[in-house]
Amino acid sequence: MKKLLKKLIKLYNSSHNSINPLITLSLSQSNLLNNLNEFSRLASSHQVAPVLKSNAYGHGINLISQALEKENTPFFIIDSYFEAQSLRNEGIKTPLLIVGYVRSENINNSKLKDIIYVISSIDSLKLIKSKTRIHLKIDTGMHRQGILHEEKNEAIDLIRNNSNIIIEGICSHFADADNSDTTFTNNQIKEWNNSVKYFKEQFLTLKYWHISASAGYIYKEAEANLTRLGIGLYGLINIQGLNLKPVLEMKTIITGIKKIKAGDRLGYGFTFKAEENMTVALIPVGYYEGLDRRLSNNGFVKIKNIFCPIIGRISMNITIVDVTGINSIKLEDEVIVMSNIKEDKNSIENIARDCGTISYEIVVKIPGQLKRVLI
Repeated sequence: MKKLLKKLIKLYNSSHNSINPLITLSLSQSNLLNNLNEFSRLASSHQVAPVLKSNAYGHGINLISQALEKENTPFFIIDSYFEAQSLRNEGIKTPLLIVGYVRSENINNSKLKDIIYVISSIDSLKLIKSKTRIHLKIDTGMHRQGILHEEKNEAIDLIRNNSNIIIEGICSHFADADNSDTTFTNNQIKEWNNSVKYFKEQFLTLKYWHISASAGYIYKEAEANLTRLGIGLYGLINIQGLNLKPVLEMKTIITGIKKIKAGDRLGYGFTFKAEENMTVALIPVGYYEGLDRRLSNNGFVKIKNIFCPIIGRISMNITIVDVTGINSIKLEDEVIVMSNIKEDKNSIENIARDCGTISYEIVVKIPGQLKRVLI
């Protein structure tokens, strides 16, 4: 039955990939590797572990993992057991660290190889019944996940008294690493450094201790030998001293062109009124495809190297743009919806700024079924 299912999946994928879709996400492998190397270059005493959770931040977990498989990273960081199964089904061999919660039955009955689990509570430690590699999460002040300071000795006793538990690392997470006021972060670092010292004394074979994600990389005083590289891997954060390049570009085509007259209103709710005669174009991308509705009358796409304003309210699958003045525009001309050039008005960082949010939110909302191509 499993072999039949795999054949059907391959058949579906081959037929799906043979169709030239309306929307394509191009993923730059050279930019991806550049970003990994930029962090690795400055991390002489650190290893760097790529974060591929949440469909590789919307970029596509299977393609990104394939691009990184031969880069000699200690492990890939993912969020769920489902993601672990998916990567193993795709033939990915790199060890996987699951940072999200995994049901105890899946941990205890797992047949997957080279899986490591982040354990965040005393209760979860008590449920481990089979050989399990773990990183124990320490709460250093974020108060979201992790064992508290007063629970450390109980956790250590549970690990020592359970021969099934193999502790390979400890970890924590900065809550406020990108704030110019470093008071809280400095307090976290102090708590973390004390924890590292204590756990290294208790477990002499401890292999990894890590607290820094991309934004926290600048805090060299934090005791760590590994950096978790998430948003920085995809080039969607600015860090002094690092030449990071966005990996993702979303392209589509024009699917409609029409002339409208001065005074005409368009789109849901008539939120746009033409002040003069205009030419408008339709693109088959809306908020379902990840073009945030907050860009209505606020964002841009790029056509023939010209930034064209989004006008009217973004629909579920259609957006209207102003193409007045663009010469020789025609049906099926290419449109760059999300640019991988940081300075562009429609770069992901600028889209996030225009929406009053963070770049993470923009990319993770891109549907998984849109075609992704590694270039």
